[in-house]
Amino acid sequence: MRLRNLEKYKTGGSGNNLTLGIPLPKTPDGRVYRYSPNEDAHPRLFLLGDRVLDFTLPEALTSRMTHAPGTPGTVCPYSGVLDDDGNFTHPDDLAAAKEIVAHAFHADAAAAIHGMFDELARKNAGNKFLKVTTGARPSPKPAPRFARNDLLRELVCDECGRDYGVYAISLFCPDCGAPNIHLHFAREIALVREQVELAGQLGSESRELAYRMMGNAHEDVLTAFEATLKTVYLYKKTTRPPDGAPMKPVANDFQNIERGRKRFAEFDFDPFGTLTADALAVLTLNIQKRHVIGHNLGVADAKFAEHAAEARLGETIPLVGDDILQFAAIGQLVIDGLDGWLAACEAPPSAKDRLSTPLIAPPAKKKPELSIGELGPLATRIGLWVSEQSQKGFDSFIPEQDLIDAFPESNLEDLAFAVAELESDGYLRTNSIISARLPRMFTTAELFITFDPHTGQSTPETDVVALVDLALGKSGAGTVDAEELHAASGWPLRRFNPPFAYLVSQIDDRRVLHGGTEDYPLRGFLMTDRDQVALQRFAARLRSK
Repeated sequence: MRLRNLEKYKTGGSGNNLTLGIPLPKTPDGRVYRYSPNEDAHPRLFLLGDRVLDFTLPEALTSRMTHAPGTPGTVCPYSGVLDDDGNFTHPDDLAAAKEIVAHAFHADAAAAIHGMFDELARKNAGNKFLKVTTGARPSPKPAPRFARNDLLRELVCDECGRDYGVYAISLFCPDCGAPNIHLHFAREIALVREQVELAGQLGSESRELAYRMMGNAHEDVLTAFEATLKTVYLYKKTTRPPDGAPMKPVANDFQNIERGRKRFAEFDFDPFGTLTADALAVLTLNIQKRHVIGHNLGVADAKFAEHAAEARLGETIPLVGDDILQFAAIGQLVIDGLDGWLAACEAPPSAKDRLSTPLIAPPAKKKPELSIGELGPLATRIGLWVSEQSQKGFDSFIPEQDLIDAFPESNLEDLAFAVAELESDGYLRTNSIISARLPRMFTTAELFITFDPHTGQSTPETDVVALVDLALGKSGAGTVDAEELHAASGWPLRRFNPPFAYLVSQIDDRRVLHGGTEDYPLRGFLMTDRDQVALQRFAARLRSK
């Protein structure tokens, strides 16, 4: 019997004793499914492709390789177990191969049987009383091959150039056995970078969405970081000789640096040992920041405020793209060290497309919260902001939108309350507007006199003494002109105006010359003999402080 269909899969033998070879099914990308023989290597399934084009294999095994690439044998990427290639065939693929053979044999047998009647059919072709019909009935085709639609992480080994895909964090290249967790984390950084770039492209009307995207990117860094540390730890724990003691559940130990260190201390290894003190501080801060984002909707709590200088209790913590990428880059340094530890040699070289590590600056030391009278934190921050952005240092209008844009993390209710605080303490003048949540806002001289020393713009209490001396140096009582006094001081306008307004506050308002100038809070004042005495004593009091 001729086995035409089976012979399509012939690899040896002859006649009815054929050796058959059924090719493994391939994905549209040309990879084949592989299944680890190690039952504990979850999820066991992975894909194996070809070596990428133009990759030159080293002449000898590198220090990171454990198996000669391109030779018989496959390494389980999840457990590092080396076994024969045939033992990595998935059971569903074996079943599909058997079904293919059965289908081919059925087709050949049917063709042979029906062929026996072909001659009879030809001889009776003209017989009116006997009709013979031949030909095999079509048999059902084999069921579809094994396939999986889970999210695949595609990788290319940077030691041997082998293309492969995994469905979870894998530790080793299935071809050469080199550790590859640094490739996993580098891919995470690339995805995080794309999220940060997308968030940065959103306009001001999508601030909330941009913040949410930044938060997700930041959280993804720690999720990948924690999962990688945990995977490596469990691999080391399960591959060393048992000591009889039950393993304590890992839980979220790798979301905490000290607990993570204690875990790896079981192997006399510190995964954070290569980090500088500054890098470790940045890593610690960002781990804590992730907890605030994930569990407190980004609102700083007392624990986070202890670590971050910019944090203010009860306010939304800021998220900056460069900070997120710095966090990811420091995480990559730790993962590279783990990778080198797995290989029992130095860390892997940096890949060309890997995010370069930004300059790591130490986190700012936490400054004590500035307290000015009974002002709340937001009102104090607004006062500091006005002082910092003012160009002339005297009474000026504050546009509502400028205030909103300067404090995007605060809602209108909080801003309105803070403005009311500043007005109550004499730092702002306001005029209510119908149907508007925020009033029209104007600064007062008192704001600059109080806040300038804290922003470094000027020191009115010191400078006013010098201005008093200049004013008293004029010949007797008379008019003191603002422009002339400014010229005599030799100071920039921003420095001159706050102490000048402070000086004029000691003069009866009936002798103050208001209006008529854009550069000064007022044109000047009329100084009497009594004013000279008052100013002299005012300056003396300030000198004695």
